[in-house]
Amino acid sequence: MDQQLLDEIANDIIGAVAIDTCVFDAKGRALETGLLRRVEQFDASDVQVLIPDVVTREVTAHLVREAAKARTGLQKAIELAASERLMSSDAQAQLEAIAAQAGEPGDVSKARLDAWLERTRAHVLDTAARVDLRTVMDRYFAAQPPFATTGDKKHEFPDAVALLALEHWAEEHATKVLVISTDKDWQDFCAASRRLVCVADLRDALGGFQTETARFAARRLAELSIDNDKLGLVDALLDALTNQGHKIGFSVQADSAFEFEEDVVEPDFEDVELPDDPVEEFEAVDYGDDEVVVNVRGIALATVTSHFEFSKWDSIDRESMPMGTGSFATDERIDFEALVTLTGAIPDRMTIESIEILPGSHHIELSEIVPDWMRDRSNFDVEYE
Repeated sequence: MDQQLLDEIANDIIGAVAIDTCVFDAKGRALETGLLRRVEQFDASDVQVLIPDVVTREVTAHLVREAAKARTGLQKAIELAASERLMSSDAQAQLEAIAAQAGEPGDVSKARLDAWLERTRAHVLDTAARVDLRTVMDRYFAAQPPFATTGDKKHEFPDAVALLALEHWAEEHATKVLVISTDKDWQDFCAASRRLVCVADLRDALGGFQTETARFAARRLAELSIDNDKLGLVDALLDALTNQGHKIGFSVQADSAFEFEEDVVEPDFEDVELPDDPVEEFEAVDYGDDEVVVNVRGIALATVTSHFEFSKWDSIDRESMPMGTGSFATDERIDFEALVTLTGAIPDRMTIESIEILPGSHHIELSEIVPDWMRDRSNFDVEYE
């Protein structure tokens, strides 16, 4: 975050923050954990959290979609386990009874978002009451942000309505709004606005509102990690990765002469590398109740084993024939972020209280893959290459 924006925050020129749908999606819609949870700190401040109703509708729709997928996946998993006789009839009945208790995706999603809005003291903007349709149409035909000059501009109408509502609120309250969005059209709109300022990273936005004590604690954590890691940050991060590795999603790309499906990907975390200049990469994002929360970035060194199931189409019987399984281990360097909670006498005698690994993703590139039996030379009279 540049110094001018930090000064505007310090001088109370920024009176509100607003979050775009893309930020909720990028954070996995984890309203109860991670950085989205840290937005709750504004409940105790004079800074207002603003969410246009267009954004709440989009976020709710995305929550419903993912909740429905999760419920369907749960039901299918129970059915698959039962069909493979992995459990007794009684165990199956118990699991089905538990699955039946899953809430309706729409109800659960609405309740989650409503609870987050209450915890953050967010104000939902009624866009219909704040935005004039003529203004939207004028921007549309003039191809002004957020409307692009090319492409299907109708999808940008919700963006235009949301941004104009935010600008209207800012004018009404004679203040500026810090908008968090990775969307280029949102960024372009804010760049041309007197009242809206855009940053792409929620972490940076939260960091801009921290006290000097919190910032010094983050800087001190970085310095101690360089100086023989006196707080044991590397070991604590490695332990957190081992226990929370499921938060990092893996995508695997490979080629094969066979049809194949990815079964499971298993990481074995072995070490953690901190940034060369952690002072620049460690950011305080929350401070209160005698604790500071610092967002840290690092690289996890891991051996990742990808498991596949192979098959081949039988054109005579017209069915897919199983061809076995295969496992492939690769050494990976995985970028990750974590929230480190510091307690104790801050910043002089701090201790690491807890670590939360943030949701992330990592892509693995494999070359040609085959079933394990084809790599076992004892299965062939000649050496297989």
